[in-house]
Amino acid sequence: MGINLGEKLKSLRKEKNISQEKLAQYLNVSFQAVSKWENSSTYPDIELLPELARFFGITVDELLDAEQIDEKKLYEEYEARAAEIYRNEDISKALPIWQEAYHKLPNNIEVKEMLMSIYFDVDKIKYQKEIVELGTEIYNSNGGSYYKGQAIWQIARTYAACGNKEMAEKWALKSHQLNHSMEFLFVQITDDGEEMLSQFRFANYWYLNNLFYMSAKIAGCENIPGGTEYVQAVSKVVTQMHELVFPNDDMGFEDLQRMCMEHRSIAEDEIALKKNEEVIKHHLTRALECAEKSVSVKDHALKYPLVMGWHVYDAPSDNKQVVRLLKEELAWECFDEYRDKEWFMDIENKLSELL
Repeated sequence: MGINLGEKLKSLRKEKNISQEKLAQYLNVSFQAVSKWENSSTYPDIELLPELARFFGITVDELLDAEQIDEKKLYEEYEARAAEIYRNEDISKALPIWQEAYHKLPNNIEVKEMLMSIYFDVDKIKYQKEIVELGTEIYNSNGGSYYKGQAIWQIARTYAACGNKEMAEKWALKSHQLNHSMEFLFVQITDDGEEMLSQFRFANYWYLNNLFYMSAKIAGCENIPGGTEYVQAVSKVVTQMHELVFPNDDMGFEDLQRMCMEHRSIAEDEIALKKNEEVIKHHLTRALECAEKSVSVKDHALKYPLVMGWHVYDAPSDNKQVVRLLKEELAWECFDEYRDKEWFMDIENKLSELL
């Protein structure tokens, strides 16, 4: 039982102006037992919960509402602890946090989804069994389309990473095509302006977000038709779309990190293609701008039409991660022939100043 059940019982009893003795008589227990429940030194047997709820004219769920609130608060505490690690340290250090959360909240679907995801991010091959078990449990639950979608996403990609294409495709087929997504459909069928905008913003943000991941996947494919030239063209379009939707690079820390890496990748591809120095200079300069802006991201709501109201959080306490990463990548051999260029030295100097 949660620690506030005693307070809940005391509040209900006083609200109805009933004595401990009367409640004890109804339940056929001693008034000392009721007193101990209200002081939270002991809790009523689970068999008594329906009787207690019936006595106060409420459901068992309503009686245990205090526990549900406590569970939500406990989840948020775990989430905050893990978030600080995600954004500042090796994410594997967050795994024990979600394992502990799962031990304490084994039926909480948010905890299950977070544990499944951290297993996936840390080592999807090593933790294949855990990912599939948790994901299957989530998929078969009544947790809603978001959690089912996450389960399908993680299980299919886990099977693919482990070389089981048949199972990966089986799970992928459980998902919905983009044009049949829930968010798209709700925008079409609702007349409620706020609900419509909520679905609209959610869909736009995450589909734009996933363009980055798909672009990166394409870039990492060795036999992609069109080769490097096609990969670079895709990256350019993805960055242009984000620059249009998020004017002045007004986006979250993680989005700026992805934009920085995308621009750096375009410059790297240009070196392998036409070696147009102006193109290389432009995209490395843009990478620098994104890295610089990532340092000072502040908590605020976005105001641009396609993502209006989407919340951006403060940069993590280690807010120079993107700057460090870009500086390390510019030390790669592929950039050696530009190292003596004044514009390249200016970029490197600016990164050093930021650090």
